[in-house]
Amino acid sequence: MNPDRNERKPTFLPPSVPILWSKTKTVGTFTMNTKFTVLAGIILLSLGSIAYFSSKETSYTLLDASELAASPAKYQDDLLRVRGFVKLGSVIREGKTARFILEFNEKQIPVFFTGETLLPDAFKEGTRARVDGYIKDGVLVSDHVEAKCASKYEADYSEENK
Repeated sequence: MNPDRNERKPTFLPPSVPILWSKTKTVGTFTMNTKFTVLAGIILLSLGSIAYFSSKETSYTLLDASELAASPAKYQDDLLRVRGFVKLGSVIREGKTARFILEFNEKQIPVFFTGETLLPDAFKEGTRARVDGYIKDGVLVSDHVEAKCASKYEADYSEENK
């Protein structure tokens, strides 16, 4: 058998018919290399778009209330997640909105809660809270507040583990 004969395409087949012994394998009208390149491009584009869209819009700068109170202008354009304690006597509810002061290490930052979500049941004066929002005119404008559970729940949990 002549090895040169296997390398040549038969002349009686149209060019779109795949030939099993050709050097580039075809599936349908695309080569395997073309399909691999398109698939790799789609995967890279997907990963790139996930990284781009999740980087700035959902990333929060985590701070204590004392850090934010020390230099609020530094965080003017950032989404913030601020931790601290709700100052005693500072909560003023106005319908769905609320105003209060978040403090930590004797430094305070005023907070305006927009009421887009509900304040948690555990939220009250003197409790630890985490507030998500942004700085506007020296006030932390927030649409999400989480309150730390009261210490009595933690005590009950530690008794169960004995």
